[in-house]
Amino acid sequence: MKTGYLRQIRNFYRIDKNIATAGQPTIEEFTIIKQNNHDLIINLATKDSPDAISNEGSIVTGLGLDYIHIPVDFRAPAISDLQQFFEVMELNRNKHIFVHCALNWRVASFMFLYRTVKCNLPVATAKQDLHAVWRPDNVWQSFIDMALTHYNVTKG
Repeated sequence: MKTGYLRQIRNFYRIDKNIATAGQPTIEEFTIIKQNNHDLIINLATKDSPDAISNEGSIVTGLGLDYIHIPVDFRAPAISDLQQFFEVMELNRNKHIFVHCALNWRVASFMFLYRTVKCNLPVATAKQDLHAVWRPDNVWQSFIDMALTHYNVTKG
């Protein structure tokens, strides 16, 4: 696996051998993602996010990768977005997944919630990966707390 090349992508962070996350890749970096054996790209950024690529879906599918876009409003994340993300992750458990947004902040938060809610990872353990990427602001910390309560996960 050529992870050294992936590390050039903005705010790249590897969760495990199957899941990598980052901020917005460039057009050229999608080729690097493909070369590193990823099967699926999930984009959580909105079309007006910084550095968004208007035809990203066609670029990614043109490389032979699957592509799913779940636009999450950075100022107003919603449980419905998180539920859709959970469904996509569950349906693609056996794939090598690359999840991105503008800066890897939405993604880090959604991955934290996915790992605590769906994978039963202790909150303290998942929080280490979250904080390796960013410290959620008030909007996102409130959303995380609300989601943990919604899914009956002890915040510990």
